[in-house]
Amino acid sequence: MSSQEELVDSLSFDKKSLHDIFKTAWKNPKTKIRKEALALSVEYLRIFTVQAVIRATNEAQDEVGGSLIRLEVNHLEKVIV
Repeated sequence: MSSQEELVDSLSFDKKSLHDIFKTAWKNPKTKIRKEALALSVEYLRIFTVQAVIRATNEAQDEVGGSLIRLEVNHLEKVIV
């Protein structure tokens, strides 16, 4: 496994933080989420984020001819929209 793959595999989001974000959207304060569903949501968010960064990096490299100087917000905007 390459160091880049190891880095991608080590990235994650904090479950408590994501749970708190979900709670702000729930209308009923008694709404709960199972830990399996929360873990799945964290993994989905991780995969979505990694894919967005990879695609934005490719976009940035295409703009400068193959050598990436730095990734900017406009690169992310191009691949997400």
